[in-house]
Amino acid sequence: MTSKTYTLMAVHAHPDDESSSTGGLLRLVAEQGHTTIVVTCTNGELGEVHIPDLRLNPRQDSADRQRLALIRQEELAKATAILGVTKVYRLGYHDSGMAGWDSNHDRQAFVQANQEDVTGQLVHIIRRHRPDVVVTYDAHGGYGHPDHIMVHRVTVASVEAAAVAERFPEGGLPWQVRKVYYVVWAHSSVRRAIQVMQVLDCFGLHTPLREPHFDPDILGCPDELITTRIDVRSVMRAKGAALFAHRSQMGRKGRFLWFFQLVGRWLWPYETFRCVQSVRPAQQPESDIFAGL
Repeated sequence: MTSKTYTLMAVHAHPDDESSSTGGLLRLVAEQGHTTIVVTCTNGELGEVHIPDLRLNPRQDSADRQRLALIRQEELAKATAILGVTKVYRLGYHDSGMAGWDSNHDRQAFVQANQEDVTGQLVHIIRRHRPDVVVTYDAHGGYGHPDHIMVHRVTVASVEAAAVAERFPEGGLPWQVRKVYYVVWAHSSVRRAIQVMQVLDCFGLHTPLREPHFDPDILGCPDELITTRIDVRSVMRAKGAALFAHRSQMGRKGRFLWFFQLVGRWLWPYETFRCVQSVRPAQQPESDIFAGL
């Protein structure tokens, strides 16, 4: 592993995304003494509510949306503290909801935001913190969520713009990000996870298989395209704690957290990424996102 300290910036769509897809990476590099920046673009107020005592209907009631947004901000603060994140930015855009929802067309939805405005905010953050590595989603947003796709677009644009002095000059001195990664999930891991969820469903536990928008055919990345596998087994307990700090989305800890802690090291020993930009050719496969810097 590297001995020099670096800065990692992860750009996500909703509270809990930082834990589910990059929680292990964030905790691991924090333990190594690196700086970690998390940007969360939306309030996540159209997320599902899995806590019985939170009787919310965020898709239909604006007051419920506001209440859930505040709850999710608190949960984000708890989760990122567990992951040792140095600095968290909440851009505060409204959740757009799943693909095809009427909320996609709401003028306040993140997907309807002016991309140049969002890019400018990210450029300012990049120039302020000068990250060596930026992590975000691929062009499909991982699983087709409109907010994830929007995050991909503005993050790619901001990395490019941050290096050009004439772009957003009010945002500070130019900065060239040295490596850019997309969060990806190996097809082999998707198949294994689906098998596990099928077993959990048999025991009556809520899994994504029960969600109407769940489509396993659009999930995952061909294994051969994955450039970087980060072994997160040593921080699996912290990742699980951060993920379940998002109580409104994950429900009470109960049996599923026990199951996650028990088999997570076997089912999800790695967080996987695809390096799509590097200032110098990187030797692949990688086990360290700072390799070659």
